[in-house]
Amino acid sequence: MTIGGKSLAIKDVMRDPKIVESGMTFRDVIRKMIVEKTNSLVVVDDEGKAIGMVNPKSLIKHVVPDYLEDDSIAAHFATEDIFREEAAKVSDVAIEDFMQKDVATVKADDTLMQAAVVALESGQVRIPVVDADHKPIGLLTRTELKNVIGAFLDIDESFSK
Repeated sequence: MTIGGKSLAIKDVMRDPKIVESGMTFRDVIRKMIVEKTNSLVVVDDEGKAIGMVNPKSLIKHVVPDYLEDDSIAAHFATEDIFREEAAKVSDVAIEDFMQKDVATVKADDTLMQAAVVALESGQVRIPVVDADHKPIGLLTRTELKNVIGAFLDIDESFSK
């Protein structure tokens, strides 16, 4: 599909995925996110197949103690030292223990409407694009979907860099 001379297929609007291997530690993952300046990493197994994702929410959730997670009053009294201690405790935890599993994916030849429905059904704001072997080849985010809608509405700034 083209609009205003621009191709608007998943393969044309997806961004490159940032990938991490299974077996990495919490520290390795957060370092990669900081260095790569990204908020999402696709986790792959030994064969390079997508098996999950990591985002800041999954990292934060793993650092916050269970007893504070649903208690905003107790969290108000938690100190930076507690935060530091909890981060240190999970430093060497394997990615499989905190990654998001059962991640919805799309293929490059799926339609953009299919991708939008997957985003709504799964609640994911980042959707890995995989090939026939389930290896990540791209990432579709709400930014790309927003820009597609903008292009449909003839907003010139859609997809401009």
